[in-house]
Amino acid sequence: MDNYYDVLGIPPEAGTRDVKSAFRRQAKKHHPDLRREDGSRAASARAADAAMRLLLVAYRVLSDPEKRRAYDRSIRRRAAEEGGFDYRLFLKARPDDPESQAKLIVFDLLHGLEDEALDVYQRAKTFSDFRLERYLERGEAMDAEFCIAEEYEKRERWLKSYSLYKRLISMELEKPWFRYFFEVVILRFRSLVLLKLQRALDDEDYVDTLEEAAGLGLPKRDVAQILRKKGEVQLRLHDTQAALESLRRAFDLEPRLAGLSALRRRAGIQA
Repeated sequence: MDNYYDVLGIPPEAGTRDVKSAFRRQAKKHHPDLRREDGSRAASARAADAAMRLLLVAYRVLSDPEKRRAYDRSIRRRAAEEGGFDYRLFLKARPDDPESQAKLIVFDLLHGLEDEALDVYQRAKTFSDFRLERYLERGEAMDAEFCIAEEYEKRERWLKSYSLYKRLISMELEKPWFRYFFEVVILRFRSLVLLKLQRALDDEDYVDTLEEAAGLGLPKRDVAQILRKKGEVQLRLHDTQAALESLRRAFDLEPRLAGLSALRRRAGIQA
């Protein structure tokens, strides 16, 4: 099976720009108007067309963050399946070994056993200071915890999901690993914070959580959206002065943010 990174001639950690540059570079080699004809013209054309089709598939996968992440996980899944014995059974037989349980979580996530992975993750929390990055490579641990955050979110366990997303964002900003996928992580986090988390909290606690989220170091537009939401909730609590301050901070970051002017006028009228 062709490795799409090899097809484009780039390493797995390559950024989105590198993917695009590599595609353009490789495409020139196989473009019908640019390639040299060696040997049989028909055979050469067929080979070039096949190479170009593969190149296009590789590019479409690796230039899309969601598809690329799924592809990267499929590579790790195939690696986990190698060895000729029941690796999952081997790991399950060691419930008191935190390293084995960390690897079992990853194995189950890679093989579509999300419920089982969550159960193991919950049980593993009984170990003293259990953290996946203590037993796995940092990137593998971060990917696994992102999957767990997604699963918690699907099950409407929004506070657990928020806690994991928040930690992953801090880890990525400290030392990047998600790289091309980080925009997706931020999108999921922002959606959780703005649309779902308020269902799990009263307004006072939600305001505190919004302030915490705004201080994580996200891109300024995301921070402005969070501050706009904070001002909206503060107006609902009739805390007009605090709302004005939140909306002012949002305005300083993104003056043209949709809905912000209306909220500022509303806060001004109430003041």
